[in-house]
Amino acid sequence: MRNPVEKTMQDAVLGAMLNVWGQTKEQHYISITGRSMFPLIREGDQVLVSHGCTGMRRGDVIVFRLRGTLIAHRVLSIFESDAGSIFVTKGDNVSQFDPPLSDNEIVGRVLAVKRGNRCMPLDTAVWRMLGWFIAVSTLSLAKICGCGRNLKQKWFGTYFIFLTPVLRRCEQVFSFFIRKILVVIFCKWKS
Repeated sequence: MRNPVEKTMQDAVLGAMLNVWGQTKEQHYISITGRSMFPLIREGDQVLVSHGCTGMRRGDVIVFRLRGTLIAHRVLSIFESDAGSIFVTKGDNVSQFDPPLSDNEIVGRVLAVKRGNRCMPLDTAVWRMLGWFIAVSTLSLAKICGCGRNLKQKWFGTYFIFLTPVLRRCEQVFSFFIRKILVVIFCKWKS
């Protein structure tokens, strides 16, 4: 665990670096750790980020700042409010949605994924359609599961609670399987 002074200093350095990058309007590679966007983005991959919020759509993979950490997740919805745009995001390989993000928390949009010496652009029409499909299917599945939970509670009460972990795991496996098929179909590169 980092001490508070070190964390504050690292947050300040990250903030200053992002501020400079945002002012230059250039694209930069950022190294990825974690598995929240697996299989599209893997541990050790680098993502090419175009800084700013312009041109973001549902299904795009974006990089944002959350509690002093840079995170790359998919945009599921964008809402306009008086304060600006609000983004709803989620990693492809995680079950929880991220907290809503304002446009000032967004670093930029991922344009490409670099794995080893291969680079896969994500700003093509095919990848944009695939991203849109993943975002819409994720939201639809969440809505269906929410309705299912309400019906389950209404019909079975607390007796059905023992099957909840099994149903949740089935939902995760089904969702992962569908996304894996789509990525394999559209992704012609291997590790």
